[in-house]
Amino acid sequence: MRRTVPLAFAAALALTACDTYGDIRGFAPTPGSVDKLEVGTQSREDIVRLFGSPSSVATFNPNVWYYITEKQENWGPSKAWISEQNVIQITFNEQGRVANIKYYDLKDAQNITMVARITPTSGKELTVLEQILGNVGKFSGGRSQSSPGAPTSGGP
Repeated sequence: MRRTVPLAFAAALALTACDTYGDIRGFAPTPGSVDKLEVGTQSREDIVRLFGSPSSVATFNPNVWYYITEKQENWGPSKAWISEQNVIQITFNEQGRVANIKYYDLKDAQNITMVARITPTSGKELTVLEQILGNVGKFSGGRSQSSPGAPTSGGP
């Protein structure tokens, strides 16, 4: 009996240490606020009052706003992964009214591969030794002054 209690406690402690935990990031809507979105009637100011500032604005079209929510989970010392993602895209017309609302989730996400090309630059690449020796003689030592301090007018 005495040995089973510490073993059970240690097992329970080990299992809770390895439990997954989540971290919600980004836009967190209040309950029922998403249901209040209406096409054609609400303005930008109404949306800001309802949701706050957007998470992102489209780069080439300031009339498209994004509200992004992401839940990251982690298990023990492993790298965190995205378990849930919701995006609300709100498009405004020229009069500033809501023209379209789209909802996206993690199924709609796509991996984007970065381009590995390097933009060439003009000039010569220097080795470490050339960089060190290239600076020799370019900097002068500290100047010696006979009387440091502010200049004076020269006497009484």
